[in-house]
Amino acid sequence: MKAAAGAVAAKGGGGVGEAVHHGKCLCGAVTYRARGLADIWYCHCTQCRALTGHYLAACRTTHDRLDVDGDVVWARHSGTSEHARCAACGSLLFWTNRQTDTISVLPGSLDSTQGIAERGHIYLSERGGYYAISDGLPQFATYPDEGLSA
Repeated sequence: MKAAAGAVAAKGGGGVGEAVHHGKCLCGAVTYRARGLADIWYCHCTQCRALTGHYLAACRTTHDRLDVDGDVVWARHSGTSEHARCAACGSLLFWTNRQTDTISVLPGSLDSTQGIAERGHIYLSERGGYYAISDGLPQFATYPDEGLSA
């Protein structure tokens, strides 16, 4: 597979030709390299809206495919879920559920999202009433029955 523009092909430590994306926090104290990022999903659940002040955009990979340099602070925001921010500027960078091997990267912190598709909106049943969604992407009341790989 050829890496998309704005991403580079991994050389070792990942699949052959696996896309690598780079990102950073607002102040640049935290940088990271993510391999194999999956599609972008928009979550409108109450937790994500409280965490970000709006809905959350996230794309996922596995913990072993994310390399982080710099100090991040992890905080729990529910029973098994936690998020990470830059220790210096507070930029929200990552989200994970400790019961899985995946970690979500917030795509706004990526240098480029080339090659990462937008897939849809989840937890519309908890959506804030102050905005409309008109992008034509699939919308789900909660979590899709077929999972996020749909």
